[in-house]
Amino acid sequence: MRTRRAVGKRAARRYAGRHGIVGSGAAMVRIGTVWDRTVDVLQGRTGILAGIALLTMVLPGVAGGVLRATGGAPAALGPVVAIATVLLLLYGILAITAVASDPAVDGAAAYRIAGRRLLAALGVLVVLIVAATLFFLPAVVALAVGGARMNAAGKLDVQAVAAGPLALSGLLALATVVAGLWLSARLVPLFGIVVNETRGLGALRRSLALTRGSTMKLIGVLILYAIVVIVLMMASTSVVGIVARLVLGGEADATVALVVAIVSALVSALTSVVQSVFYAQFYVAARAQEQRMAPLA
Repeated sequence: MRTRRAVGKRAARRYAGRHGIVGSGAAMVRIGTVWDRTVDVLQGRTGILAGIALLTMVLPGVAGGVLRATGGAPAALGPVVAIATVLLLLYGILAITAVASDPAVDGAAAYRIAGRRLLAALGVLVVLIVAATLFFLPAVVALAVGGARMNAAGKLDVQAVAAGPLALSGLLALATVVAGLWLSARLVPLFGIVVNETRGLGALRRSLALTRGSTMKLIGVLILYAIVVIVLMMASTSVVGIVARLVLGGEADATVALVVAIVSALVSALTSVVQSVFYAQFYVAARAQEQRMAPLA
């Protein structure tokens, strides 16, 4: 039995080598292949993806921009609008994931799947938010112990904090960011698992298994994605804001803000769709690779 297992492992390594898969682990995939498949999905299912993004990402973003520009929403409705926007965004991500991970899923089926898996995804998201809050607590506590206080404007005043606690808080915050980046990479296929394997909190451990050995590649992808999104968002909103102000005049602050909000919503929706499709395709590739390697283990 031991000899057979060893032969199986050698066969798995030879298979990985022939197909350009580096490292060890059942879910190792080529990022280039995932990106190529992402482009194929974006090109082949443009209409369905655009419809989902319009309803769940663009329109809520534009509505929020209208409310901010006109001041038409009471302050008490702010949290309600924010929660509704997050729920719609999550619903849209689940629907896009369903479309991107299964070519047999059309728009109507995607909405049904997203509706069925919304509570499970929301539960996982709440757990992650709580965990992130707990991870940042040590840095906040270090600042509080050092003498940081909230000023009258509701902002954190760190001028009175001694150098030691301030440095410690900075190091703790940096460590938390690094840990968060690592965890974000390990959770890339999370919603693909929630949608396709009907798991709840168990999707967290499953996601860690599927990304084993691919962490550093995914971290690189996340960093590159963040840079592209920041540059694209800043460039598009800045240019549109300047042009809108020149065209509409210096007194049309509300209209300029609305135009910028629309462009921001469009750019945000575009990047979210690309990200969701890439994550879904990574899940598909990782699961397929896991199934191919299983008989050889």
